[in-house]
Amino acid sequence: MIIMKYWLCLTLFVASTISYLHAQEKVNVILLGTYHFNNPGNDAAKVVERNILSEKNQLELEEITDAIIRKHKPDQIFVESALSKKKYLNYLYRLYQDNQYSRYTDTLQNNRYKRYYTEGETFQLAFRLAKKSRHQEVFPIDTMIEMRFDLLLKLVHANAELKKEYDTQIITLGKSTNKAIEQEKLKDVFLSLNEDKHLTENIGFYFWLSNKIGIQDDYFASKLVSDWYKRNLFMYANFQSQLKRSTKTVFILVGEGHAAIFKDFLRHDDHFNLIELNNAL
Repeated sequence: MIIMKYWLCLTLFVASTISYLHAQEKVNVILLGTYHFNNPGNDAAKVVERNILSEKNQLELEEITDAIIRKHKPDQIFVESALSKKKYLNYLYRLYQDNQYSRYTDTLQNNRYKRYYTEGETFQLAFRLAKKSRHQEVFPIDTMIEMRFDLLLKLVHANAELKKEYDTQIITLGKSTNKAIEQEKLKDVFLSLNEDKHLTENIGFYFWLSNKIGIQDDYFASKLVSDWYKRNLFMYANFQSQLKRSTKTVFILVGEGHAAIFKDFLRHDDHFNLIELNNAL
């Protein structure tokens, strides 16, 4: 009886220890969904300009990246850039590390590209954070797939009731995003954009309106929505596949639309511990 009790206690101890170690092995994730700093105007909801190059915003980027490192220094940084161009992205990062990045941006003649590489969040925020963290590389996760939003809009415009509902939702989403972007402090911009309410509004557009369009056209919009999820699943797979065994904390920087879905993925993936953004900035 004594021996049985001993083995029972030992078994419970080992089980609790394994459970504890398993919990400790979870990778901490700082997920930051953002508006696109260079404001390319590609999204249906148009957003206001916020000059990320202004002295005030540059100072706040310094403060934000310092806070992230001080509170939860990331071991890896993942960005919404093309995985297929990983080598080129890190060539640019090495220029940035060596304070030679302008050697590249000064050669750009196309204003759209120049704004992207000068003002984009990958270069303004992620590169800054990576250099301060003394990382030798950043990790791109994006994979583009064709999504025919132009055909979706064609179906919307052909139905007056749908057009009215579409316009109402786009206006609502635009106002919500602009309200966040117009806040005085950049930190508050990020916190507002990543609130569950705002992320729900963002992802809800695909369910509340888009998914039901084109049922008679072989479920056209449902397939479009599934393609949006497919792209995000590909991005999540790219993130998973580049995760190093030694990594304890990661920083993921993506557009707010992707963050809405990523947040759901991470909450249901037992390998990760999602850090609340207000505890990271």
